[in-house]
Amino acid sequence: MEEIILTCEDCAEGILTSVYRAYEWKLPRDRVRIQAGEADLCLFASYRNVKTEAALAKKVADTVKRRMGEELLEEIGYAMAARDGRKGTAVLRVIEAGLEGRIRRSLAEGLGDGWIRIAFELSRRVRNEVHRGMQFLRFREAEDGYLFALTEPKEDVTAFLMPHFSDRLPRENFIIVDTLRKTAGVHPAGKPWFLVRLEEGERERISGMTGRTTQEEKEIAELFCRFFHTIGIRERKNLRLQQQFLPLRFRGTMTEFDGQG
Repeated sequence: MEEIILTCEDCAEGILTSVYRAYEWKLPRDRVRIQAGEADLCLFASYRNVKTEAALAKKVADTVKRRMGEELLEEIGYAMAARDGRKGTAVLRVIEAGLEGRIRRSLAEGLGDGWIRIAFELSRRVRNEVHRGMQFLRFREAEDGYLFALTEPKEDVTAFLMPHFSDRLPRENFIIVDTLRKTAGVHPAGKPWFLVRLEEGERERISGMTGRTTQEEKEIAELFCRFFHTIGIRERKNLRLQQQFLPLRFRGTMTEFDGQG
């Protein structure tokens, strides 16, 4: 039978709005899929575009929290940040299972179900990327006096990093830029943080940030690099072990690896 594919914006609100519409339109559960972002057209499938509506997404989130608990809502939130075409459908199946009572408070309760297992794996993958972001993110001071950090994460984790650093730097103006997705988390000193999508002009300005740091920042960065390489014991150098704990993909934006191959 023909599949019904709901296409939506690649964000949590877009996916949750699609879940709401799937129930509102009384679509047959076994034939519905949710595709977040660009979709590859399939034969024998009908497509319906779903416009993101924050109010509807909030209704779904509130229902999940009330019926299944905050822990499961958090796990779904992580899963929706993954770079994976299956995430929209997986979230729909998880919510269906929760409403039917097959899972209660955690995705771990339903790993026998293929879609719930996918959601669990995506959630864990994004959570690991968040922890690595907290460890490896490096701030620098720009000439304008604010702090900035450039990141290139595999998953869309900026929204999860911002509360962590806002709590630790409440009196600082700072920005965390995801250079792959062209988005940024902005924290004005003493105020709530917010997410923005960077326009073309802003992208060019961001790309030149690393060359416009203060003289004091450059001196501190040089001292940090010198310290980092001085404490190493040459006779115990183990590159494979280093890459296990600090993958190469993070090093391009880390102060201690500036100028290193």
